[in-house]
Amino acid sequence: MKTLLKVFIVVIIIIGGVLIIIVGKKPFLEPECLVCGPNLVRILGIAEVILGLGALVIQGNLVEKQRNL
Repeated sequence: MKTLLKVFIVVIIIIGGVLIIIVGKKPFLEPECLVCGPNLVRILGIAEVILGLGALVIQGNLVEKQRNL
């Protein structure tokens, strides 16, 4: 049950990252600083998806190791 909950949380994180990327494509006013720009939003969304996928792989490996013991 805990494993299913952890996988569900990771999937929600991945979906959130995809939503950030999609919302980040909407036109924003071009700010003068790089940190405030839409590129940062896209980079954060991509990072969230990558970290979520990595967490899902690690979780799968841990579950597989526990089954083998």
